Amino acid sequence: MRLLAVRLQNLNSLSGEHVVRFDEVPLSAAGVFLITGPTGAGKSTLLDAMTLALYGRAARYGNEKADEMMSRHTMECFAEVDFETGGRRLRATWRLGKTKTGNLKPVQRTLADATTGEILADKGREVDPMIESLTGLDAQRFLRSVLLAQGQFAAFLKAKPNERAELLEKITGTEIYSDLSVLAYETHRQKDEQVKQLKASLGAMKVLEDEARAELETRCAEAKDAIERLLTENQNAAQQLTEHRQWQQWQREQTSAQQDIAKLSEALTLIAKQHEETEVGLKQSQAAFAQVRDVRAQREPVWSEATKLTAQSDQYEEHLQQSRAMFAQWQKDQKVAQAMRDAAEKSLKQHREASAELEAWLQAHADDAQLADGLPGQRVAVREWREVFQQLEAARRVQAEADAVRERIAKSEAAAKDVTGILEVGREKLTTLRVEAERSTQACEHQRRVVEQAQQAASFDEHRHDLKAGEPCLLCGATEHPFATGEVSFASQLQIARKLLATLEQQRDKLVREVATNEKEAARLEERLHGENKGLADAKQALIKLTLPDLEALQTSEQTMVERVMQAFQPATNGLGLRPRPREETPVQAGKPASLWAPADAERHIGLLETRARTFASKQTEAAQQLAKHQQLESALQLATQDLDAKTKRLHELVQEGKDLRAKADTLKQTLVSLLGERTLAQDREWHEQQVAAAEKTARDHETKMHELQTKAASTKARREQLEVRVHELSAQLANREPVTAAIIAELEQAARCVSDELAAQQKSAGIFEERQRADNDARKRREAGGAELQAAEAEALRWGRLKELIGSADGAKFSRFAQSLTLRQLIGLANEHLKVLAERYRLMAAPGDELDLRIVDLYQANVDRPMESLSGGESFLASLALALGLSELASRHHPIDSLFIDEGFGTLDTETLEVALSALENLRSRGKTIGLISHVDLLKERLSTQVRVLRGAGGTSRIEVVA
Repeated sequence: MRLLAVRLQNLNSLSGEHVVRFDEVPLSAAGVFLITGPTGAGKSTLLDAMTLALYGRAARYGNEKADEMMSRHTMECFAEVDFETGGRRLRATWRLGKTKTGNLKPVQRTLADATTGEILADKGREVDPMIESLTGLDAQRFLRSVLLAQGQFAAFLKAKPNERAELLEKITGTEIYSDLSVLAYETHRQKDEQVKQLKASLGAMKVLEDEARAELETRCAEAKDAIERLLTENQNAAQQLTEHRQWQQWQREQTSAQQDIAKLSEALTLIAKQHEETEVGLKQSQAAFAQVRDVRAQREPVWSEATKLTAQSDQYEEHLQQSRAMFAQWQKDQKVAQAMRDAAEKSLKQHREASAELEAWLQAHADDAQLADGLPGQRVAVREWREVFQQLEAARRVQAEADAVRERIAKSEAAAKDVTGILEVGREKLTTLRVEAERSTQACEHQRRVVEQAQQAASFDEHRHDLKAGEPCLLCGATEHPFATGEVSFASQLQIARKLLATLEQQRDKLVREVATNEKEAARLEERLHGENKGLADAKQALIKLTLPDLEALQTSEQTMVERVMQAFQPATNGLGLRPRPREETPVQAGKPASLWAPADAERHIGLLETRARTFASKQTEAAQQLAKHQQLESALQLATQDLDAKTKRLHELVQEGKDLRAKADTLKQTLVSLLGERTLAQDREWHEQQVAAAEKTARDHETKMHELQTKAASTKARREQLEVRVHELSAQLANREPVTAAIIAELEQAARCVSDELAAQQKSAGIFEERQRADNDARKRREAGGAELQAAEAEALRWGRLKELIGSADGAKFSRFAQSLTLRQLIGLANEHLKVLAERYRLMAAPGDELDLRIVDLYQANVDRPMESLSGGESFLASLALALGLSELASRHHPIDSLFIDEGFGTLDTETLEVALSALENLRSRGKTIGLISHVDLLKERLSTQVRVLRGAGGTSRIEVVA
């Protein structure tokens, strides 16, 4: 997996959009580059953006705080990573936004082909497994193999064995071994408990002996035989009881029917008597009905006459109501007309007062009538004065600009001279430093060859004792052996040569840095000199382009225009405050020329005169309008008075019409009273209708009762005949039978109950015997099956017990420590490969007796092993860096990882050790790896020129720039 680019927007302090391209120069050309910036500027946010885009979680927080990374006062943020794996270029995107109300929208995640743009997955549950499948890395493995945090390995180096097991488990993500250990322990405990329960269950099972089982079967068979016998007896007893109950029911029904026949005969006699009485009442009610119907027919002519009179009376009442409504409306109209006349009188009075005031004002300001005639000439004179005045001001500005350019030319010439002197001194110093650096480089190369020779001589030290005088050396062929005596220590010479080489290399590096610093300073001075020369040339060119005006001529012309304006204003200069300036008073002599204020005052005075002229004209127009309005108000008053008189006359007419209608209506009401009495037409008609309806209802009620009595008599006769037939049938059924008494029935019920109770007892006994048989059968079967189950459970518990002895423990440490020791061996082997380059003096090893106890082997001290606490700060860092690189290789064994980011830890290294570490990291370039170091150490800034800088800006925001 290789990271190609990171894009982000509005994450923490990195507000706005930012892009870092790892696949383009200068980052792609650098083996190792630096990610640097002040604390809190946003270096770690750049790493968070990678894990957000790939796995939807920030490297520092996890899943629960990813939505808190949006910059304040923004509505959207995103993180996007382009990466290459398996020959494909892919793009992972994470995006978060807000609604208009400020609520968070759901997170959007996509995975796409960066070349074609095809979307491969657009949901989080699809993106995560696809990235893991393509890269071989989930979020935890990515953090252990691509983003390497040095703090974890520094703690790992000096931890106790038990603590180291926990740290190694977290770093390598091998928590599963602890889980397997606990699982083995818990599973064995459950299987052992299951065996104990089965044994207890089998011990609690009981079965019947053979004799008891045979006796139980015999008693069960006897109970079943008794049940069959009792079933027959119970059926016979029930049948006999049923027959006697039927006979008893027939006896009761016969007696009841005979009694009902007697009652029905009495009822028929009563019905005949009621029929006669009802027949008499029917004749009387029919006669009364005919009488009231005749009276109603005689009332029809009276009602017809009353109807006509009532309609005429209603018409008079309706006209009277309309007259009253019209009178009320005319009263309102009269009041409105009165108010309008009063308002017209008031308006006319106010208008007369205002007209008098306006006339007085016009007489007081009669002099303003002639102002408008002289204003055009005054305006032209002031305009010409303003033009000359502006030309004079422009000339003064040009003169001031020319003076400023001359001053700038003088300053630029002085600055260029100073920079030229400093630059010549710097160039001489730079030439000297380059010569010294070249000489130091040659000395280093010479000393490096001396070290190689000393190292070769020291490697053959053990063969010197085999050399013999006169015999040729097997390596070089020489017959003289000046170093065969062993008096010279080649190992000591090698150490001295190495120290001298290190000193020379330090001197060389110092000179190289001084050369680079002086070259940058010389380039800066040359750029500054170029800038000064360019500014000088621009100033001279600007001075040439300036055209200097004739100030004295312009001042004379301006004075002439002032005098012309004074003459134009002569008729109306009272209160203006203008005065002609003496001709000998020049701007230089006066300090502040009068022409700076005179045009403005003149224009302001013209404005005042124009205002007075406009005001007078407006007042004249208003006076003309007042005259026209006065005529309108007088006309309106006259019309309002006429309207009021007309409405008052109409009110008197309506009062008289109302009196006439009232008299006619009262006369009609007296006539209706004589016809209908105290009742109205509707009441009289209703009263007579009620009399007819009541008489009709009485007659119909008598008819209905006659029909009911006839129907009741017929039904009573039919019922009596039915009962007589039923009594005859029952007499035939009960012939030749003894009467059935309650005592006989009770005796039969007792006999049937005894048989039923005995049957129930036998059925219960048989059920108990059968249940005991079934229970015994089940117990026999369970005991047979339980033996096999117990054997299988014991075998399973034995198998898990063996596994528990090997790896199981309640806390999971047993198998975890064993697994971590194997992982540690692999990690140590990979770390030592890097340690050979980082610190060739040391090797890591697992301590004998405790494979999680880490020791350091000192190859310069006869391979003695020492505790990790004996390492210095810089040595501890190199060892932890080797472990981090080893873990990265361990995690990427099946999926190559070509991008590494190492966070902090370089501040503990001296210059020489830092150079060794950086050289080792740069060597990883040959394996195709690109490495980013996150740090703000100044030595790293000087050593690594290719940098991703996170620069803090205003308001808590930062920006990113890539420099080389």
